[in-house]
Amino acid sequence: MLSVIFVILTLALVMFLVFKKVNIVIASIIASIVLAVLDRQDIITAMTETFMTGTANYVKNFFLLFFVSALFGKMMESTGAAAAIARGLANLLGEKFAILGVLIAGMVLCYGGISALVIAFTMYPLTLAVFKRANLPRRLIPGAIAAGCFTFAAAALPGTPQTINVTPIPYLGTTVIAGASIGIICGVIGIALIFVYMYWETARAKTAGDGFAADAATLEALSRADEAGAGINPLLALVPILVVIILLVGLKVNVLVSMLTGSAICILLFYKNVKNISGLLADSVQSAMSAAITTGCIVGYGSVVSSSTGYATLSAALLSLDAPPLISYGLTTTILAGAAGSGTGGLAIALENLAPQYLEMGISAELLHRIGCMCAIGLDSLPHCGAVVVLLTLAGMTHKDSYKQIFVTTVLITCFVAAIGIALATVMY
Repeated sequence: MLSVIFVILTLALVMFLVFKKVNIVIASIIASIVLAVLDRQDIITAMTETFMTGTANYVKNFFLLFFVSALFGKMMESTGAAAAIARGLANLLGEKFAILGVLIAGMVLCYGGISALVIAFTMYPLTLAVFKRANLPRRLIPGAIAAGCFTFAAAALPGTPQTINVTPIPYLGTTVIAGASIGIICGVIGIALIFVYMYWETARAKTAGDGFAADAATLEALSRADEAGAGINPLLALVPILVVIILLVGLKVNVLVSMLTGSAICILLFYKNVKNISGLLADSVQSAMSAAITTGCIVGYGSVVSSSTGYATLSAALLSLDAPPLISYGLTTTILAGAAGSGTGGLAIALENLAPQYLEMGISAELLHRIGCMCAIGLDSLPHCGAVVVLLTLAGMTHKDSYKQIFVTTVLITCFVAAIGIALATVMY
């Protein structure tokens, strides 16, 4: 029992250190060393073999995916194509449904494979302009952006090349459209709940007379919104995203080839806006290295956990629960994602350590893929999550100002819909 407590303590240690803004690589190394000491593992072996093997395997499997994803996002951002899509959708829905325009724009960009933080930086000035026209309070902006790009377009809807939807493939031998029926049902339910909640928040703000207010930084961001995506037809801007989806889902082309083709199409369509290719490539490499190593170190910590005495006890307890195995799988995935502040990292740890056992029990690999993805976006956006902190900082808001909407849309609603997915999977399969 004491060995199980050691595992739980180090999970809590990771969460605490990340919340205190300690780099997640450092947090993973510290937690791995502490666990090795408490579990009486050989520290040198635990770090140089167990930890580094887990980290290196993850980087080997996913670095190129992170690179092509970052490159596609940078191309869509730098050419103004992403901004044109966001602007077009916001204008289409008008002031009355301004919040829905922001949500749909974020979801479209997310489903197309653009990373969440690229979407956030692209969407922020445009969302400011939309909120100014609709006289909506700026405190709702982080929640609107997060609801669009941190939730169901990334993990529930099948076919997206988002990293979280590609992560299960090496572990399960699935495809990006795995568990399509459950993913579509849950995605539609989740998106509908988000729409209703965020529209309710805007209506409540208007009733209370809570409107748009600008400071100097906001005025500067608004000036950038006038330039972003100007002169680009939103329908033409969608073409690179459609190409990626058609290649990946329709023609079943490799995800790396699909994303690179989308980047090439973006360059061809908007070549007049392409500047400093070498800089874009360098930025993409830097983003890929940071994402792969950061997540890889969390997976490395997971490898140390899986080598511990406590893990064996925990694993046996989970598998012996008198409940559908998808419940224990889902709970473990979302808890790991919450501890790491990373849905991708939590999902990778869960798949690496639990997937073989559940596959042996006869559970469909497609179910493990889709349920895992949906559970990974449950607790991954708790207050210590790096993406949440960046988004709040970008919008000039504090957790007190704006975290409520982020929590409701990216934690409460996602966990609720994941539970629906598990119930559906248990009944249907």
